[in-house]
Amino acid sequence: MATFWDDIRRKFKQGSIVEKLIYINVAVFLLQALVGVLCRLFGAESNMVALLFELPADLSRLLLCPWTIFSYMFVHANLMHLFFNMLWLYFFGHFFLRWFQQRQFYIVYIGGGILGGLFYLLGYNLLPYYETRIDFSLLAGASAAILSLTLALAFYRPEEEVHLFMLGRFKLKWLAVAMIVIDLLSLTGENAGGSLSHIGGALFGLAAGLYYRRFGMWQSDNSWKTIKENLGRAFGEKKAKTYHRPRREQSDVDQAYRDQRKADSDRVDAILDKVKASGYDSLTAEEKQFLFQAGKK
Repeated sequence: MATFWDDIRRKFKQGSIVEKLIYINVAVFLLQALVGVLCRLFGAESNMVALLFELPADLSRLLLCPWTIFSYMFVHANLMHLFFNMLWLYFFGHFFLRWFQQRQFYIVYIGGGILGGLFYLLGYNLLPYYETRIDFSLLAGASAAILSLTLALAFYRPEEEVHLFMLGRFKLKWLAVAMIVIDLLSLTGENAGGSLSHIGGALFGLAAGLYYRRFGMWQSDNSWKTIKENLGRAFGEKKAKTYHRPRREQSDVDQAYRDQRKADSDRVDAILDKVKASGYDSLTAEEKQFLFQAGKK
């Protein structure tokens, strides 16, 4: 038995963030099931875990357990719910890490899950259709966070293809469109709360994917100050003043600038091809520094 637990701990420590999250979700589900069994045996409330860790639509109940805006991402309703979410996480989580670092994974996963929870709360408390469901509605599952990863990847690499079992090959951009359309059409279905959260997670992933595509993800500084400066450039800060040069001199300078930009672009493409083939860790220190500088431009 000791060897079994030692093996589990070793695999957890050595695994990527994807494997760690799968282990955590499975452990929470097993704990949830065990608590449910014990509660039924002793005549207590069997859904105590759900009440404590799933996200309630009722804002008065949310005030009593505000941590559920985060914890709901690690609780699942049943075994099939857990299985399909973890299968989706395993596939798209590893696919995400082919292009992004773990830091971006944390940001997109947690951010998408939280925005998904907020969309669920807003929808149930602002839209008349959900008024009669507020008192008994609870949100659980990692799907909003996983969908955030999927959409971020789809908008960062829209032409990348994935092979889905029994469905064939799809470009990520079309897969993203299909997933959003399905959730929009399901807003009045049995899993309306889940669909609302999916849309929130998808929007966070979309914004993250567009941001990383525009400004790059190789920056060592992803602070709020850096993000604010990048967004300021994206929405049109005033350009620095330029001064007139004699026509011939300006032409020479422009041509040299274009040549340098072309050389830099070709080198970035070559390095990214190397990342795609062998992973980010295969880059030399000089290549990583070059990508870092290119991402800041």
